[in-house]
Amino acid sequence: MKNRPETRKHAQGSPTKGPSMSVALALGLGFFVLTAVASVLAVGLVSGYRNTIDLLHQKAELLVNSEVNQTLLYLESARDQVDFIVEQVATGEVEAGPSDEFISLITGALAATPQIISLQFIDQDNRSTGIERQNSGTALLLRSIREDDDLKQRADEVRDSREPLWGAPLWREEYRQATLNYHAPAILDDEQIGVISTLISTQRLSESISGLETTFGANAFILYGRDKVLAHSLLSFGYDGLTRLIPLPEQAVFGDPVISSIWEEQHPNFIERSMLTMPGIRFVRLGDQGFIVLSRKLEGYTDRSMIVGTYLPSIDLLSEVQRLKWAIILCIAISILSALTAAFIGRQIAQPVKRLSQGALKVHDFELEEVEPLPGSFFRELNDASNSFNTMLGGLRWFERYVPKSLVRRLIRLHGEDGIDSSYRSIAVMFTDIAGFTQILEHMTAPEAAALLNRHFTMLAECVEVEGGTIDKFDGDSLMAFWGAPEPHEDYADRACRAALLIKREIEKENNVQREACGPVLRLRIGMCTGRVVVGNIGSPGRINYTAVGNAVNVARRLEELGKTVGRTEEDANILVSSSLRSALVKPFSLAHLGSHKLRGRTERTDVYGLEQGESGTNQERPGQ
Repeated sequence: MKNRPETRKHAQGSPTKGPSMSVALALGLGFFVLTAVASVLAVGLVSGYRNTIDLLHQKAELLVNSEVNQTLLYLESARDQVDFIVEQVATGEVEAGPSDEFISLITGALAATPQIISLQFIDQDNRSTGIERQNSGTALLLRSIREDDDLKQRADEVRDSREPLWGAPLWREEYRQATLNYHAPAILDDEQIGVISTLISTQRLSESISGLETTFGANAFILYGRDKVLAHSLLSFGYDGLTRLIPLPEQAVFGDPVISSIWEEQHPNFIERSMLTMPGIRFVRLGDQGFIVLSRKLEGYTDRSMIVGTYLPSIDLLSEVQRLKWAIILCIAISILSALTAAFIGRQIAQPVKRLSQGALKVHDFELEEVEPLPGSFFRELNDASNSFNTMLGGLRWFERYVPKSLVRRLIRLHGEDGIDSSYRSIAVMFTDIAGFTQILEHMTAPEAAALLNRHFTMLAECVEVEGGTIDKFDGDSLMAFWGAPEPHEDYADRACRAALLIKREIEKENNVQREACGPVLRLRIGMCTGRVVVGNIGSPGRINYTAVGNAVNVARRLEELGKTVGRTEEDANILVSSSLRSALVKPFSLAHLGSHKLRGRTERTDVYGLEQGESGTNQERPGQ
């Protein structure tokens, strides 16, 4: 404190002598301005290169994940329909076979999953009852599959294993396409009565994944094993030359040249090798054009693994990396020269600026008690800045005595420099008041009264803040605080109750000490209420408060006044709460019902409760004492 007047005089007097930092920077760093810029660019480019590669990997993952998720949704929704029907049959809810209930059940399942072509029950005699999708709608299937070798084989495999089965793709001439197929045993009373079988369209699967091409600008595909194409945009409307013996086109001769070249030997360049750190990525070169192929294996939905993938021109992914490569090399070379020449001058100015920055950051966070005065500097501008900062720091330390420091810190943390808008909030409001304080003052000097109030308000503030409360104001010997703003708390009512009980314990401890010392004993009235109020910055341009305004505030004040005659008036702290606060509690507290009272200034009556214990108690009403 003794040094502050000198600092203020120094800061407000004539400018300090010494070399100008502006001149020093102009003369010392002017020659290196281009190299310094290049150095900064080099750091940015190196970071940009890594970020670009990371972003490319993330984009690749997003593309593949989207297609895998689309495929899983397509297949699993069909499987879930079969499993649901199996469950209905097993529980006896529906009788499998040509009954109206069963036909209605599988008709609904077919309508909910457009990828399913047919859904049928095959009994032990290979008689089929089901529904199939046709161009004009759906049709009933009542037939024998004894002559249908493919479907009969799948049904026999399920009967033998008594386990669900995803079979190899089947060519179905009646639908002119290959189909995925899933079969599950139908069991009733531990006896296998047949098989629930479904055929799933590969053409619709091709249409489904083709939608990703529009979304991501890539070309989606699914391979059956490594050598067959299961789904591709070219298969959406059929593909010539497919038969029962050749249900899927060969990958090596497929109409898409990228697909047909996937497994050929790779010759990636430097940039492409930087992408090879990601699994499931390959490069295909067709003449002067290159493509990046991204893929992932998917098991368990056919008798072989499926390869779900997509490809796109490599220039789409690698163009940014190509542009960065030579710029990075050039900037690295330039940065070595500029870093060596600028190191000395930079060091001379770095430390004072760093100290100023650290001090300003603590001021921004309102941590003034941790800020130390800045020392002087060799450079005139930095020395003047240090003196100005020290002067500002002295003024702020006086200022913080008159503002709620903890509230300011929380508002800065939550809202930064954007300010805060007033809004409706559900909060808990507390008012405290010292009973008979006027009579206590008659026997005290002004310094003694101020010391007593300061000690009392310090205790109240600590109890409020330990439960995350916001102190609104000190008014005479009263305090107003609230919970639920600026930070929202689901247990704002519980926090208010815990704070009130903590205040009660602290006031009892302090009064016990005062009784032994024959000092003044304080009795406290506390009123609390919850409700939806306006919370925000309210006031004039010259003076503004972060406060709460509304009915709950008025009720809390009236409850504190009611504590003069209602409740445990003889105890060191009499805590009254409203029925709205009781309803807002998350955990149980011990509350005594003190009746329904008419509060001052209000026409309706209010149920009043006395808060006695913490969360180990109960919220049930008890007669007041």
